[in-house]
Amino acid sequence: MRTIRIKLVDLFAFDDKPPSLQTPDVTAVISRVLKHFGFLPQPLAVTVEGDEVVLQFPEESDVAQSEAARLAEKAAKRATEGNYSKAIGIFKRVLELQPSLYSARRDLAMAYMEIGDVENATNHLMEVLLLDSGDAWSWVVLANLYIREKSDLETGEDFLRRALQIKPDDAWALNSLAVVCQKRGKTEEAISLFEKAILANPDFANPYYGEAVLFEATQQPEKH
Repeated sequence: MRTIRIKLVDLFAFDDKPPSLQTPDVTAVISRVLKHFGFLPQPLAVTVEGDEVVLQFPEESDVAQSEAARLAEKAAKRATEGNYSKAIGIFKRVLELQPSLYSARRDLAMAYMEIGDVENATNHLMEVLLLDSGDAWSWVVLANLYIREKSDLETGEDFLRRALQIKPDDAWALNSLAVVCQKRGKTEEAISLFEKAILANPDFANPYYGEAVLFEATQQPEKH
């Protein structure tokens, strides 16, 4: 059997109005888990222990995991070639074989992003993060979806800050948060974040450009 523990606060992380978790409604929590994690191998056992919900389910067979790994590599190759529709089909088969394979679910979301299917991309990223809230890259990708496709800077900023709690030196997260801060009028924080991104990855061009644009906009051309 495989066991996954999820913080109750993370289980409701994507709700506009999350319920009070001081005295959680255990029946409601279990019902929610069964609804959102029905894709996991069955039978799925759910219990609530303190501030966590515990999921237990059968481990996928070695044969299934091996075939899933082979197909995931094939799907990634198709995505690299730009054949996203083909990659999506293969990733779906991967997740039929190994539903708990987070990386394939995240890569499927990325492929959906590439073809402009925002709804499926968002849903799969949320599934990844519900199962593994420590996946910093998925927080970054989801944040950029909210910022770019939904024009929701506030939620995007929250997700980027979650990513940076996990990986404080992630240059992509730092740069993305700097751009959000710039758009929200937080100029000094934006400059600081651009500089941190440059320090984290001196070969990453985006923060140099972003900082130069910001200096130009604030009439500090001598700094860029």
